[in-house]
Amino acid sequence: AGLLAGLFGVGGGIVKGPLMLEMGITPSVASASAAAMILYTSAAASTSFLVFGLLHPSYGAIFFLLGVVCTALGQYVVGRWVHKQNRQSPIVLSIGTVILLSSVFVLINTVVLSEGKSHAELFAFHGVCDTAA
Repeated sequence: AGLLAGLFGVGGGIVKGPLMLEMGITPSVASASAAAMILYTSAAASTSFLVFGLLHPSYGAIFFLLGVVCTALGQYVVGRWVHKQNRQSPIVLSIGTVILLSSVFVLINTVVLSEGKSHAELFAFHGVCDTAA
C-alpha cells in the first residue's frame, strides 16, 4: 500500500484505509492504524525538509498546530457520531468521503492545469526531472 501511495503521490491513508477494510479489519482499527502510519511518515518528511532548510519553521508550527486541533475536533465529532449510531459505518463513510473528495480535487486540478493545451502537448514525452512537464 505504501509503494502504491508513493507511486501515485497520494496520502497513504487513501490506499491503506480501504485496503485494511477489505482485509476484514474493523473500521476503527483500520482508521487508527492508517492515521498512525501517516503520522510517522509525515513527521519523517517534515524533519528532513527542516534539516535541509526547505521548511519555514513558523509555517511548520502553524500547520502542526492546525493539524493537531483539526484531528482532535474530527476525532471528537466522529467518536460522538459512532457512539450515537452505535455502529462502525460512520468511519467507513468518512474514509469513502475523503477518497471521493480527493478524486474530485484531482480531477479539478487536472482540468485546470491542462486547459488551453493541445492533445500533442498533453501526451508528449518528456524527462521525469524536466521543468517543462
